[in-house]
Amino acid sequence: MHRASTNPSSTSKRQVVPRPERIDLGNGLVMRWSTADDKDAVAECLAKSFQFENMGRHVPEGQLPGKNEYVIALTGRLMSGEHPHMSEYDFALVEDNTVLHALKPEQSPRPLVVAVTCLLLASGYFGSVDMDWGMPGAVGTLPAYRSRGLVRRLFLDLIHPAADARGDLMLFIPGIPYFYKQFGYENAVPAKSSRLLKNIATLYPMDKKRPRFVLREATSSDIPYLIHLSQPNHLFSKAELGTRYDQAFWKFVVETLSRKNISAHHDAHHHAAILVDSTTSKDVGISLTCMHDDAWNWKVFTLDLEDQTDDGDSAVTYREAMASVLIQLKEFDRPYYECYSAKINNDMLPLESETTLRTRGEFPALDFTNIGIDLSPAHPVTLLLDARMQLEPARDPYRFYTRIPSLPKFLLKIAPVLETRLKESGVWRDVSVRLQVDFYQRLEGMSGPGLEMVVERGKIVGVMDWRPKTTDQLAREALEQFNRKQAGLKEELKEGELMLQAGFRPLSFTRLVTSSISVDELLKRDTENYVGQGEARLLLDVLFPAMDEFHLDLMWS
Repeated sequence: MHRASTNPSSTSKRQVVPRPERIDLGNGLVMRWSTADDKDAVAECLAKSFQFENMGRHVPEGQLPGKNEYVIALTGRLMSGEHPHMSEYDFALVEDNTVLHALKPEQSPRPLVVAVTCLLLASGYFGSVDMDWGMPGAVGTLPAYRSRGLVRRLFLDLIHPAADARGDLMLFIPGIPYFYKQFGYENAVPAKSSRLLKNIATLYPMDKKRPRFVLREATSSDIPYLIHLSQPNHLFSKAELGTRYDQAFWKFVVETLSRKNISAHHDAHHHAAILVDSTTSKDVGISLTCMHDDAWNWKVFTLDLEDQTDDGDSAVTYREAMASVLIQLKEFDRPYYECYSAKINNDMLPLESETTLRTRGEFPALDFTNIGIDLSPAHPVTLLLDARMQLEPARDPYRFYTRIPSLPKFLLKIAPVLETRLKESGVWRDVSVRLQVDFYQRLEGMSGPGLEMVVERGKIVGVMDWRPKTTDQLAREALEQFNRKQAGLKEELKEGELMLQAGFRPLSFTRLVTSSISVDELLKRDTENYVGQGEARLLLDVLFPAMDEFHLDLMWS
């Protein structure tokens, strides 16, 4: 019997009806939200936008690529109505009403979709606080319509207002370097990054003897077990910021992406398994792999050790289970990711829909020689493989473009985490302080030109947008204070409250509050930044310590 598990999920905010917004951009261009009827048109737009990207396919030498089938499959998943992180109503698009065409012979002509992007929602956490992250993605514009500001309008007039309306306090997007800064995004939070285990079949060869631990396909009845064993406390992760594997995610992987429901390798995206102890026939763990852009990665591996009482030879250990899984993983995963339908006389037969792609050479056999170990740095598998010097060195992680539309709202939301840091520091326990941070000006993606945080005896009682006083305001206040003193009036000062100040280049504070960078690094990187008194730096170091592990994963692609 599997242990039941519940965890926060973003499905309660799922868009279940069409959005009404419709904006006339002039010259026949109209901006609006999608419906289920737009799936083929959106896929066509993205396929042409990414025609020359070598994503998930191989283009034979001497040929120009055709439609990007990988992107078409991605769009189909996103608009399936079953996706865990968005619905068919979450694509924002621009259509040209002066150009009518039919995508299929049996369809009526319709306006041409010329630019698109979508808005996803993933459940996540910041320390002890459960949060939902907004994730724009799948951004594309037809070549003839580029450099007209259409993506800007999609982000500023549809995507960001929708994210604000549902309460997204932080948004992440990968993509074109520097491009998203104009919409208020800062290159900040690191993504999960894998380390390559090469020549897996040589290091962990097949054995004629049946392994003790065997993999089986996960089914719908396993979803509570998958949820339970994939929570952060089971992943050996020290990350304070991350995404969760929730019920919606596992339902999508186990049911929508199951072997019986997919028809092409582009949809074979995540493969979930249950680890069974063959000596007892008991389920003892879970495994999840992913095939992204032809890269094979091991994402989750957790053993169920909570109720284990046997410490003898029959104990379940990561050392033994890891070897069993690595020996089996290729044979377990390959039929799924390459969409093989049967095995006859040791020949694997592809599904009919795959035959044309393989004949054209667009889909050579996937390479299962190496696998990316995408487990946390402190995971037993990572530690064991590293100790055996079998892993490639860690690379600098990719960083997501990150947008915090309102720092006051975000900081108030994570106040329990910040208050714990103050308490545990010793230095700031029960201290009252007013921190004022100048951002010099308000740019797109900022709610104000500065920030003021008020802490009373270790409790955050207020965070608000703040604007530094001008020189004439300061001069008039000084004169008023002088006159009050001359009149024998006492100053209205809050007893025991420290006043601390700092200044940071617009948007760069995003790196600090997400713990993506230290105060010292931020000061060295941008000479416009400053911290006032020494205690101001000490406070910022305690509130926003730099972290070296994040669990932010784009699980939707």
